[in-house]
Amino acid sequence: MFNQMLNIASSTQWQENSKSKNCTNYILSWLLDEASLTKKLEQKCQNFSVEVKQQLNTNAEQATLSPHFPAPEQVLVREVLLYCDGIPNVFAQTEIPYSTLSNKQQNLANIGSESLGRILFQDKTLQRSNIEIAEFTVGSPLHLYSASLQQPCEHSLWARRSIFYIENKPLLVSEVFLPASGIYQ
Repeated sequence: MFNQMLNIASSTQWQENSKSKNCTNYILSWLLDEASLTKKLEQKCQNFSVEVKQQLNTNAEQATLSPHFPAPEQVLVREVLLYCDGIPNVFAQTEIPYSTLSNKQQNLANIGSESLGRILFQDKTLQRSNIEIAEFTVGSPLHLYSASLQQPCEHSLWARRSIFYIENKPLLVSEVFLPASGIYQ
């Protein structure tokens, strides 16, 4: 049912540091946390793992994913689930322009089920743009995806995205917090 990209980056309105009546301070504290999400998830569980759902090559124009990369730039799109103790907590989508995948960064195309966060936060040249947040209301494709993971919910799902720069080369990371993530308490 969900073999095609979920198109997170252009499927909703993204806003910088905005406060919605549906977004509690606790949710916002997770969304705006600039530290490694991998480390944060590892601290809340015994067994952290990454499952690659799909990885494909496309171009920015065809994917209509993100306005951040100009067409016809080739883009590698990687979709993963981040698990805590065998339960999916976060759906993440990364867009990496081919121009970023040069020199030392070419290994980013072949990390398999390794955590991208571990790699990024070990790089001394890492810089991060402002975090943007988005609300996915009930009935959105992400809610349907969440239900397919046996995590239906009757509230909005929240996501964040930001551009990471390694040696001034960009990649866009979007993360959707699933109901099991614990941020919706």
